[in-house]
Amino acid sequence: MQSNTDNLPCAGSLSALFAPRAIALIGATEEASRAGGRALAILRVVRYAGGVYPVHPQRATIQGLPAFRSLAETPTPADMAIIALAPDRVAAAIRECGDNGVRAAVVFADGFTPSLQEELRHALRSARNKTGLRLLGPNTIGFRALGANVYGSFAGDIELGTMLGPSAFIAQSGGMSTYFGSTCLARRGIGTRYLVDTGNELDISAADCIAHIAADPQVNAIALMLEGARAGRELAAAIAAAVGRGKSVVALKMGRSGAALAQAASHTGALAGRGELFDAELRHAGACVVTSETQLLDAMVIAAQRRIPAGRRVGVVTSSGGFGILALDAAERAGIEVPAPALAPTTQESAEVKGGKFANPFDFSSSLAAGARAAETALRWMLAQPNVDAVVLFHFYSALKAERQEPLLRQLGAAAQSTSKPIFVCGVAPPDFEQRLRALGVLWFEDVSRLMKALANVVPVTPQAAAQPQATSRSSAQVISGAQARLALSHLRNLPQVASFPVCDLQAARALQRELGGKVVLKVESDRFAHKSDYGLVSAAVDAHELDAAYAGLEQARQACGAASEPMVLQRFERGCELALGAYVDPIFGPSIMVATGGIFLEILKDAAFAAAPVTLERARRMILGLAGAPLLLGARGRAPADVEAAAAALVDLSRFIVEASAIAEVDINPLIVREQGRGVVAVDALLVPKS
Repeated sequence: MQSNTDNLPCAGSLSALFAPRAIALIGATEEASRAGGRALAILRVVRYAGGVYPVHPQRATIQGLPAFRSLAETPTPADMAIIALAPDRVAAAIRECGDNGVRAAVVFADGFTPSLQEELRHALRSARNKTGLRLLGPNTIGFRALGANVYGSFAGDIELGTMLGPSAFIAQSGGMSTYFGSTCLARRGIGTRYLVDTGNELDISAADCIAHIAADPQVNAIALMLEGARAGRELAAAIAAAVGRGKSVVALKMGRSGAALAQAASHTGALAGRGELFDAELRHAGACVVTSETQLLDAMVIAAQRRIPAGRRVGVVTSSGGFGILALDAAERAGIEVPAPALAPTTQESAEVKGGKFANPFDFSSSLAAGARAAETALRWMLAQPNVDAVVLFHFYSALKAERQEPLLRQLGAAAQSTSKPIFVCGVAPPDFEQRLRALGVLWFEDVSRLMKALANVVPVTPQAAAQPQATSRSSAQVISGAQARLALSHLRNLPQVASFPVCDLQAARALQRELGGKVVLKVESDRFAHKSDYGLVSAAVDAHELDAAYAGLEQARQACGAASEPMVLQRFERGCELALGAYVDPIFGPSIMVATGGIFLEILKDAAFAAAPVTLERARRMILGLAGAPLLLGARGRAPADVEAAAAALVDLSRFIVEASAIAEVDINPLIVREQGRGVVAVDALLVPKS
């Protein structure tokens, strides 16, 4: 999604959009089946308190309201205009808005040709200069600000009823905000305060909406359902600011199948789909990043109710050993901890749960004869554990029994009031009972697996770009490798290159090996082959006895590839852990970097982390230690710890390089050998892709 607002004057606030004193409807009609007629009917149905001015050049009244031939004839200036016209008439309407004091507009229409879109940009620029006008759309179903009772929408769900609540929902695709943000959340008992479909984002973006909504103290959580971003860093900054104001932001990126790159000249390009970096940067900004609409809704239920635990440690209380096992499995899959209790029971607690095993999970099934007291004691004891951040209680179908509902409400309500730790209940219950529990601060989930996944999504964790990228095919794009690549990177102090010695024949190779001693590696350096090992152009580490055979093998591979004239070099074999570093220019976030578990299995393991460049040393360190292969760097299975600090410094240097390198599109360092702690790193192979 590229910017469409180049050279526009500085944008103003969105108050005229979300809290207008009067609304004009340009293109209003009698027919409620058309967008202009439906938008007008909705304003009447919801009883919007401000002025409503249908604008039509030939009608005296529309839907029982006085109509006006132009904006100049309305009784008072309209703060906001709803424009329901064909694309070829929209630009003129925007110019009229600018001439008559309108400060915000919603454009429903889609199907703008390039010339009509350019005309609309010019009209918006002119109106912006006069009134600071902001534009939502085009190609949008509109918005609703329920707190102010403002609807600029032709959505078809409003007659079904709306629910005001502490959430906001922003989407780019028509209908997503109304279906998921209104209907689906309402079915879970969560109301919304804002629903916004930003459409094509000619002007107002999701980032703009986040900034405005985050200032509303009545909003607890903001959901994002986005295909991309006009400016990725602006989106991340808006999320970070919202999180800084105490708002939860839950984000789902759609369109992942189309985001994978079709071709890539380097390993970095092969791993870098837009989705992975998008997730990494939004997560780094503080968003809860999810991968499905179900996860989005589950996370919003918890976030909107402000029931996010302080950590990932959960206590489980149940009258069923089977549910305890199910909960343990679900927790492990989701990355949720179920720690052993830190506090033993008191004498009284032991007496109240005779025969019960005070553990986590706490199964009091053998003490059912004790009745409600056993469940209350078990819950109270688990909540008191200092190493538990939330408690999950299983109640099967108890709430379906009318005689059990009031006792359960009293028990759970008293427990919720006694602690700041969230309480979640799993089982089956009537919707009205779930709603009464929500009012007490207790949330009900039927499925413990979904609950554990939701908790894993919403609980704050150290930001990591745990990417799951897709390998892609390689291209024959021109690359820079060998001596030229080493020269281009030679000024990076923290990214030293391995010494490479050209060899013109076997005798020269033998002499160099004797001089260096130990094992060496032979390779053919060619700008025509991005990944030399795939073509047999790199030897294994060999000693003096193996050198001749390795040389002959490379000569044969060089002939087979038609690279007989390409130079061959010899390098000392470097020992250590292998990482891969990459840098590239992302279409959304611009200069970006990657670190991954390296070597020839890079694209198979897909153990990578991404970030927008440049990065700090601290973030570089977190990216490296967040890899699944990080234990190898830290000395797993008796290995000496590797120099993680040197690797992080190399990543920082590379991140600065890609920011400053105006002519380079991608950089690939693979492998980067991370030596033992205190001995630094060395880049064994480097590849650069110039910008086309």
